[in-house]
Amino acid sequence: MNERIVSDTGPLISLEKMDRGFEFIRQLYETILVPPAVMVELAEHFPSPKAYLQHNKIENLIQVIPVQVMDALDSNRLHEGEAQAISLAINQNLSLLIEETYGRKIAYSLGLKVSGIARQIVVAFKKNLIDISDAERRLQELLDAHRINQRAYDMVREKINASK
Repeated sequence: MNERIVSDTGPLISLEKMDRGFEFIRQLYETILVPPAVMVELAEHFPSPKAYLQHNKIENLIQVIPVQVMDALDSNRLHEGEAQAISLAINQNLSLLIEETYGRKIAYSLGLKVSGIARQIVVAFKKNLIDISDAERRLQELLDAHRINQRAYDMVREKINASK
């Protein structure tokens, strides 16, 4: 496996809320690239980014990559982390994990393949990396942590059940 993906802050917070969320995502990706602004947001309540990575045991999963934000991005409506993550995904020609609606819309308009963690649960299920009970449990964790809404939960659960 040599899969890489770029992530905004939101999906990584969703993984923090899931039981063994980072172990789950390691089944799909060897490396998650993040721009500096995302790392700053993630480590906000830690003494340093290194402390955040060590606390979550993800020193060898997350790689911080500097990036220049594209001029075409609407910096008035995007957070710095979103703008940097979108720019990084374009620069690296990789898919993007992002959950915020406006950021997704912009990323789609720039031709990026985007996903949230709920979609990654479907991907893992379809690849037989997790079973249906694990997929449903992980979706429920996202719903309970308010990381997805009921509509998204129902839609993703339906996709999983249709794939049985």
